[in-house]
Amino acid sequence: MKSFLPRYYHFVLLGVAVLTTIATATVLFLQSSQLETSLKSQTGRLGGAPYIPEVFPDASAAIARLKKPVDWKPREDGASAYVSRPYLLKDAKLVDPMTGSEPLYPPVPNQWLIDHHLDYTDMNILDRDPLRKGFTVREEFEAGTDPNNPAQFPPLFGKLTYQESGIRKSSYLLEFLGEEENEGRKEIQIKPAMPLPNPAKGNRPDNSTRGVQRGETIPGAPFLKVIDISEKKKIINETEYDVSELTLQNTLTGERIVLVKKSTSREYRKTPIELVESIQFNYQLSGGAPETFTVERGKDFKLASLDKTHTETYKLVDISKDGVVLEKDSKNFTIKQAAAVQNATHTPTP
Repeated sequence: MKSFLPRYYHFVLLGVAVLTTIATATVLFLQSSQLETSLKSQTGRLGGAPYIPEVFPDASAAIARLKKPVDWKPREDGASAYVSRPYLLKDAKLVDPMTGSEPLYPPVPNQWLIDHHLDYTDMNILDRDPLRKGFTVREEFEAGTDPNNPAQFPPLFGKLTYQESGIRKSSYLLEFLGEEENEGRKEIQIKPAMPLPNPAKGNRPDNSTRGVQRGETIPGAPFLKVIDISEKKKIINETEYDVSELTLQNTLTGERIVLVKKSTSREYRKTPIELVESIQFNYQLSGGAPETFTVERGKDFKLASLDKTHTETYKLVDISKDGVVLEKDSKNFTIKQAAAVQNATHTPTP
């Protein structure tokens, strides 16, 4: 025996190696069979088609197949077969943004962020401007535009503000004296309480009375048109006064102004009429430098995006009790004062 092992030890080692190889192959075969069975059962539970290995006639066909990788089709819920979708820690618990109705960043829904390919793991995502258009994600959501679409912009007028001190106005103070007949025609007598340009005298300002018929504009104030007179009487301290009313219309804004006939009554008050001449606007896009410019009433002006590729043209109509009125594409927009600009409204023109 002692002489057998030294003489045939290499055959013994070879035999052991063969037995080990056979045992290993057997174990691997059994495990692969179990894996295939497991995959088939999992596929059945997921509702997909059963797994069928692809068969190739030769090595060249297999190599050709490897050169054409299968297109990856992501799941609708955003999950990956290899990497878990991000979970967020909120109020000491993990939150799955894909499920539940509670938004991570109110008032923007989680699904809206996902649909627009935004990083919902970024706590400051609502303040970001992905394409540097000059609007934050929050502003784009409120405007109904896509932050990742370079062709979509919220209305640029939403970035305008103004102060009361930036409004330049002209004041008109007119007195309604009644109606008189002049050379066979009835004329409404209007006297400026403040000097007003007189076209009959080379537009030199004066306080002379002007006779105007219904439907005509007042000389020196061509934006004011005479509409009609309403006859009225009123007894004050046992004395009857003529308090007839003259209705004027601002042809620029459509606003109507009522002047009461001048009298000696203590109740009589002059009605001031103001006309906006120009407004100084402040304009600042998110991430951009502030701009200041002045626009005259009735004039057009342009606003541009941060990269200047997108522009919008507006017209300054006038100022109303609600704010400055702009016009664009036959629609009116109202700009509130200063910080209230975030509540700027859009009102279609009738």
